[in-house]
Amino acid sequence: MFKQASLKERKEFYEKEFNLKKVKSWLSKLPYKPQFFVIDMGSETKIIKDKSKIKKLIFFKPYLSLKKLREKLIKYLPEDVYYDRNIYKNPYKCLKNFNFNNAILTKNYFGQELAFDVDPENIKCPTCGKKAFPRFCETCLKMSIENGFELYKELKKQFNNVKIVYSGRGCHVHVLDKKAYKLSLKQRDKLNNKFKNFAIDPWVSYGKIRLIRMPYSLNALASRIVTPLKIKEIKEFNPNMRKFMPKFLQ
Repeated sequence: MFKQASLKERKEFYEKEFNLKKVKSWLSKLPYKPQFFVIDMGSETKIIKDKSKIKKLIFFKPYLSLKKLREKLIKYLPEDVYYDRNIYKNPYKCLKNFNFNNAILTKNYFGQELAFDVDPENIKCPTCGKKAFPRFCETCLKMSIENGFELYKELKKQFNNVKIVYSGRGCHVHVLDKKAYKLSLKQRDKLNNKFKNFAIDPWVSYGKIRLIRMPYSLNALASRIVTPLKIKEIKEFNPNMRKFMPKFLQ
């Protein structure tokens, strides 16, 4: 059901289908504009244009325009596209002699978008019969979306601006309230303990894993478009809906 996208297919997507207007619309919902876009060229699929960069993340310069981002994506044909959830007091200091992994503990750190990652491999699937990694089926995928929706309802008791995004495999639940950006590691850990039964990856919401998939980019591991979901779409979710499928699969 899910296939890895070839370099030719990635090129076709980013040249002809990647929707900058939709990306801009998503970014406009964030209270703080992301400072860094980041790509992984192919560390999991090993389908990669430049094999010297197979285990490297590429950070683009701060505040790269969306037009320039598109040019970079067509040039590099990445497996994954992310934005950095961290907000830095001075992002230009981050590219030289800076440990991104411990950024949350530095004086240059301002805050981080709170997001929860719900993936099929965290679910005991009645169809797969085991945790679904590295492969997963439609059943555990739908179960991860359902878990994401239940988590969404719980978070709405505490926060105002919560969004669900289909990641191409499971889902991401984004909390876009300004106050959520200022949560400490201890407070984030407390939320993880509270919501641990929703099949979350706790290291994402804890704060030290700061990257999140860019909505409307291509998840090349599954050949699906990363897509924000409307609440009414949750109950009818099907990973083979046209809106999730790149044209090279249609």
